[in-house]
Amino acid sequence: METMDGWVFIRLVHALRQVSLPISSQDILDAQTCLVRYPDIPCKQILKSLLIHRPQDAGIFETVWKIAVENAESPEMNDSLDATHKKNIEENRDSQGIGGQGAGRGSGGISLTAIGDILDHCHISKLIPFSRLEELASSGAEYEEVVKTVLADIDYYTWINSFDLAYQRGTLSEDEWYTHQNNRAFILREIQQQVVMIQVKLENSWKPLVQQHWLFKALSSLSEEEKELVKTSIRKWARKLALRPGSRWKSYNKGTIDIGRIVQQSVQWEGVLFHLCYRRKVPRAPELVVLCDVSNSMATFVEFLIHLVTCLRARFRKIRVFFFIDSVWDVSEFVWDDDLSGVKQEIKSWGHKASSGFSDYGAVFKELAENKLSEVASRAILIILGDGKNNYRPAQPEYFAQISEKVRKVFWLNPLEVKEWSEPDNVMKVYQNNCSKVYRCRTASDLQRIVKDVF
Repeated sequence: METMDGWVFIRLVHALRQVSLPISSQDILDAQTCLVRYPDIPCKQILKSLLIHRPQDAGIFETVWKIAVENAESPEMNDSLDATHKKNIEENRDSQGIGGQGAGRGSGGISLTAIGDILDHCHISKLIPFSRLEELASSGAEYEEVVKTVLADIDYYTWINSFDLAYQRGTLSEDEWYTHQNNRAFILREIQQQVVMIQVKLENSWKPLVQQHWLFKALSSLSEEEKELVKTSIRKWARKLALRPGSRWKSYNKGTIDIGRIVQQSVQWEGVLFHLCYRRKVPRAPELVVLCDVSNSMATFVEFLIHLVTCLRARFRKIRVFFFIDSVWDVSEFVWDDDLSGVKQEIKSWGHKASSGFSDYGAVFKELAENKLSEVASRAILIILGDGKNNYRPAQPEYFAQISEKVRKVFWLNPLEVKEWSEPDNVMKVYQNNCSKVYRCRTASDLQRIVKDVF
């Protein structure tokens, strides 16, 4: 097998470093040695095994490899692909899948509902024309919106719904259902990858790929530059939420006019209207209570949650923030600093607040129930950020149940993988039934989903 061209190798390493993958000089030396010593092993297999040190980086390696090594297809090549698309549409026009007939949305792509679940993975790129991808990627829309639009163009959502219904009705076997699940995941990954590749090409920069990579990295492992990207995104999410109907304060200076009250008072004044009455402006949610575990493993996650709370403070009448390890202290006065320097200092000074330095959820919930709960509004939303590791101390679930009954909703954000919630020293299984919902909150992507669901 012919060894990799030196220029291609350099371009690949440069690209991987540009997207924040840690590649050392020793990694490069080892890769060069193995490429020469083992010519019968595919270059991609060698480089992936030596340059990728974390499982979560495997996906971005695949994308970089396609762009930097295999090269993105040129517009000329895609022009011929567009002709192929048109031919395929004609061939599939009378086809019928489980979801019925479909011919896309007029974008020139192939409708998934027209071809059913008979997919050739080698030709997934033909589902949507290059020109359409280029048009969407250059529109200025957010990456997630572009992906959703592409999926809608190929009838992806109708397609998956048709299979979901078929499975619920018992017309699909288990094997067919699992095959469909694999096809669904594969198509989603491929479309996401295509959108990123087009954005990289249009911007002539690896920045679009970098931005998608940090979305799926653990918040605790982000570089300072990536942390700023997350915080910038949080501010964007907060601005979008402010525009959601029914989720913001009224824009009138004095509120909305209260017709009922005006009429009532006009009777007393013999029908003379000389005083307008206004309804009071009230946020959608009256009070938000945030409870954060600030033990060593949790500090990074707390920083991002507090930044989110800071961006959303106008949506709540009152916000209270508590830190805890094995006791609770109020830090509400520190969360309004834009650079969060006060919060960071409070996290670092936890040794002055805790007697042992080891988390004790049972003791914390007991303290809250006995000393703080009476001050919390009955319609408050409680958000808990913690990994649930209790150091084999008593969980005392009766106090958490008391807190849950007092407030309107309880959301628990846990940075651990779901499978770790059932470990012997983890109390998530004890508290989970008293939560409105429990989320994994490990990455920026997780945080984005939580923002949409909770706020």
